[in-house]
Amino acid sequence: MSVSVLKRLFTVDEYYQMARNRILNENDRVELIEGEIIQMSPIGSRHASSVKRLIYFFSLLFGNKAMISAQDPIHINDYSEPQPDIVLLKPRSDFYAEKHPAPEDIFLVVEVADTSGDYDRNVKIPLYARAGILESWIVNLDQKRIEMYRIPSPQGYEKVEIVSPGQTLSPQAFPELSLSVDEILG
Repeated sequence: MSVSVLKRLFTVDEYYQMARNRILNENDRVELIEGEIIQMSPIGSRHASSVKRLIYFFSLLFGNKAMISAQDPIHINDYSEPQPDIVLLKPRSDFYAEKHPAPEDIFLVVEVADTSGDYDRNVKIPLYARAGILESWIVNLDQKRIEMYRIPSPQGYEKVEIVSPGQTLSPQAFPELSLSVDEILG
């Protein structure tokens, strides 16, 4: 016997109303994904170190070519506002004070996967592809590799490349700039 369950999905506006009404507070580690409020994994020291390393090397590499956003919301649509680990954004003079960045503002999304690899790969990366974000990476700490996702479509990213230690990679938006996988993984 199959049981059908109806879910009550929340919009981004309702999500923020919950915060204003203190149903959610600033210490709650949650994000809105396809209308569902998802509890985010705690950030361990290995994950935090990786995010710091990315910020450091991206700052050196991109300078004023891109803004670096760390663990801040991006607005995908009325039902999704994830908080990727790192986002390379198009520079804006208001530093996105008026609204959270949207897919057209994004050069690259990076998720660091310590314990969240399957969720990032099967939920967040397809969400980014459907939104039309040009490129997403998963820094896979357990497998010591970087998964690069390019050419977004409604069905997911059409091109996936795995980059290992000893190799270099470049964001699609900045092919002239390269990083070594060893620098990123530490």
